[in-house]
Amino acid sequence: MDSREVAFDILKNIEGNDAYVGEVLGNVLRRMQFSSKQDRSFITRLVEGTVERKLTLDFLIEKFSKKKGGSKTASGKGNPIDVQIMLRMGIYQIRYMDSVPDRAAISETVDMAKKKGYSGLAGYINALLRNISRAAQDNKLDSYVVSKMETRYSTPEWLCKFLTETYGKENTKLILEDQFAEHDTVIRVNQLKISVDELKEKLTSKGIKVGEPAIYSGSLRISEYDQITRIPGYKNGEFTVQDETSSYTVSRVGIKPGDTVLDICSSPGGKSLLAYELAFGESKCGKIISRDISDSKLEKIRENAERLGIPLIDLADKKASSDKVTEEAGKYIKSIQPGINIEVWDATELDERIVSLPDKEKPDVVLADVPCSGLGIIGRKNDIKYHTSPSAMQELAEQGLVILANAAKYVKMGGRICFSTCTINPGENGDVVRKFLEKQKECGGREFEIIEERTFLQGIDGSDGFYYCILS
Repeated sequence: MDSREVAFDILKNIEGNDAYVGEVLGNVLRRMQFSSKQDRSFITRLVEGTVERKLTLDFLIEKFSKKKGGSKTASGKGNPIDVQIMLRMGIYQIRYMDSVPDRAAISETVDMAKKKGYSGLAGYINALLRNISRAAQDNKLDSYVVSKMETRYSTPEWLCKFLTETYGKENTKLILEDQFAEHDTVIRVNQLKISVDELKEKLTSKGIKVGEPAIYSGSLRISEYDQITRIPGYKNGEFTVQDETSSYTVSRVGIKPGDTVLDICSSPGGKSLLAYELAFGESKCGKIISRDISDSKLEKIRENAERLGIPLIDLADKKASSDKVTEEAGKYIKSIQPGINIEVWDATELDERIVSLPDKEKPDVVLADVPCSGLGIIGRKNDIKYHTSPSAMQELAEQGLVILANAAKYVKMGGRICFSTCTINPGENGDVVRKFLEKQKECGGREFEIIEERTFLQGIDGSDGFYYCILS
């Protein structure tokens, strides 16, 4: 197996289908689970890094194609996409992968080009990469990209400008630099099965590096392991992968043993799983209703609930129509059992059954972790920055407002709503909450007040970027 060939195929798939790195790379790595850790790590680093630095790499290709001695007919913008991908890979190895000798990066890229039918461009590729290598060795390469924020941080110009206007230049630099930092895997300990200290000791004894949490005491940060599924304690549900900000947010809502919690945008399920842990008591066990827009989104919740030993009730076949709402509401609430009850439902559609329930039977807590632009997790999902836009963020903000308005109709009097996102765009966060409060006041609806509100900024707060607001 040629690791570079595998990486090239993944990158071409991503480029050709405008696909997300995580999905394409994840599928390939699952098929390679019995390959060496070294091969899988090399492919992961090369693919993720090439995508992460794509704008910087393209800028360098264009810059060095125009330099004296470069090809006049094969400038960066005119390259066939296969050649552009190979050049990105070659430059990334030269500049960002110290373990790869420059001569290997150059020769392997040239050989790949010849194999793929681009012998006529082999001289251009060889010359460009050699010039890049010389500039890197003379410590001059970075001088070409640092003058502009978009090339320095490989982030679209509009997004650099947006973040600068929102958070200031210095904070924006910290936010954008964080996407290139090494990020440990964050796990949340299932304290119904094992204590934090016990799991920490178990992992450390197996040579896994375990770090302390920055925000949530029930989390651990781990690194220097092979596959997450092979870590001791994974298969018997002693932990689950969940970012600290997500866990911390749920812990702040005030969920008590015996509570009914409605999680209306639940996938991949971390908040529902923690909500169950908090709602579990010796004398009474809580009921968690976990919803999302499709059965495929709920599949991860099924897997994790079963692995963590949490009772799982599938409501997919019990979904009622909107006729005879009051009658069906009674049937619906009786079908909810202690444990996690999963159900396909579009959060933008109002469920009249829950609205029509007597107040005492309505959820104590509604979690609304709404779809967002994901600007808080560009360090973990390095291609999100290429897939969003100002218009997309506006549409997501409008969608979030609809979902929050629905959540307000579900929660019982005195209950709490937790509205959250993994973006740092105020337009999708606090602006949505305040528009909601204004609309409630204008239409004479139930009055809510903000109990707690917080924004985490990556590169500044020691976590992913995240926003939450608790209302009552």
